[in-house]
Amino acid sequence: MDCARSIELLSEYSAGSLGENDIVLIRTHLLDCVDCKGVFEDLRLIVQTATLLRSTENGIAYPDEELLWARVSAGRVMH
Repeated sequence: MDCARSIELLSEYSAGSLGENDIVLIRTHLLDCVDCKGVFEDLRLIVQTATLLRSTENGIAYPDEELLWARVSAGRVMH
C-alpha cells in the first residue's frame, strides 16, 4: 500500500469501518511507514480531544464528529 492510499483510509480505519483486507494492509503499512504512523497518531489525538471536549459541559456547541469527518474527507486534496 502506498502512502496516499493509506492516508485516504486512516479515518475509516480509526472508526473501524474497513474490511479485513484493508485493515491488514493499513496495519502493515503503519508498521513500516513512520510518516503515515505519525499522521494516524495525530488523527487519534484530534478525535480523542474532540470527544473529550464535546463530553464536557463547557457551554460550547461542538460539531458532530461524523459530519466533520465527512466534510474533511470531501475536501481532501492529495498532492
